[in-house]
Amino acid sequence: MIPVFDFDRFLMGFSLGVHIILAVIGIALPVIIVAAEVVGIKRKDPYYTRIAKRLTIMLIVFFAVGTASGTLVALELLFLWPKFMVLIGKVAILTLYIEVFAFFLEAIFLGVYVYSWDKFKNRYAHAFTGVLVALGAVLSAVFITMLNAFMNTPVGFNIPEYLKTGIIADVHPLAVLATPSTLIEVAHVVSTSYFAGGFIFILYFAYRMLKSEGDERLHYRKGLNIAFSLTLIATFFAVITGILSISGLYSFQPEKYAAMELDLYPTTHAPELLGGFYTNGKITGVIASIPGLQSFLATGSVNGSVPGLSSYPQSTWPPLIVHFMFDTIVGLGFGFGLFMLVIFLMLLFKMHPFDRKWVLVLLVVAAVVGVFLLELGWATAEIGRQPWIVYNVMLVSQAANTSPSIIPLVIFFVAFYLAVLPFTVLVIKRLLKDRPVSKEQV
Repeated sequence: MIPVFDFDRFLMGFSLGVHIILAVIGIALPVIIVAAEVVGIKRKDPYYTRIAKRLTIMLIVFFAVGTASGTLVALELLFLWPKFMVLIGKVAILTLYIEVFAFFLEAIFLGVYVYSWDKFKNRYAHAFTGVLVALGAVLSAVFITMLNAFMNTPVGFNIPEYLKTGIIADVHPLAVLATPSTLIEVAHVVSTSYFAGGFIFILYFAYRMLKSEGDERLHYRKGLNIAFSLTLIATFFAVITGILSISGLYSFQPEKYAAMELDLYPTTHAPELLGGFYTNGKITGVIASIPGLQSFLATGSVNGSVPGLSSYPQSTWPPLIVHFMFDTIVGLGFGFGLFMLVIFLMLLFKMHPFDRKWVLVLLVVAAVVGVFLLELGWATAEIGRQPWIVYNVMLVSQAANTSPSIIPLVIFFVAFYLAVLPFTVLVIKRLLKDRPVSKEQV
């Protein structure tokens, strides 16, 4: 029989997988809108102003749906993980309180931005209200990520006392805002959110360019300029922060690090394994082994020492599939870096890549893969922390609601999420269909 807490895991993972897509759209879209408006003002180019106004329609819909989705995720935390929420409520609730104010900032100034296009004599003042929308959106992500950082590197209370007696004592609520992993995790989440969100709009603009011509095609091409610029910058920072994140695991979560690198034993001059699976106590299927590279990346020295899974009880090992997942992330990330570099060089040398059909087709494909890469990154991070929900403090099985009554809840929430994304796309499509580009003034 399947343990009930596996239903909890499935629903939480499924819900977050959908919500993350809505979240990155909500983070990237205000930046694209503001950038389009500012470029339109600076260049006196009405095409960019039209892009900003049309994308604002999308932002309103995605904000509403994302808010509903976020509310459901919050309810799931209470229903599915009651013991976890008791700990969070006493130690780390400050992150959720502050996130509410970030949400208020975004919601209030979204209303101001939408209804004040013609109310400001200084058009830059209107664009600034959009900056506040973008700031509220990204700050919400920052504060939620701080909670995740607490789960990875818990601080702020007497952990030995809690493990011994179950009593939460010596609470320091501000400590949750600056755990050992907070800075790098926040930096990586923000950069990858702009990366994936930017690619979603690259997909939109590139696809529409393939389907349009004339003035309409020019409209989408200018939108693609904005989306690609954001994504190019985000790609650079996502790669840098990703490398730093793995180095952080070496210090803060050595079991996860060892599982992702498939290190069975503590080693010096550790090679970087490409491919490989753990079966019957042995590593098989390694495609390539690069001597010393892993030690160098983790410690700065090819002779540096890295941790091994043998130092920890096998009951606390993460599922070793995370090594394959990590290799996939690295491979796709390397490919994305090269692809973005090629497009950038084509732009630099005025080769007009966005006027080439094959480039647009590749951008559409790359965007789909980019969203998959974001989901895979989160899955690797969360599966890699298993079996802990709070690392070295609370097991998933200890935190879960084990009542069979949650199973109907799982069915309901899954049905909701399966309906919400296509419904959102259909609503936006209908709204924009009623306002064709060709009939809007520029």
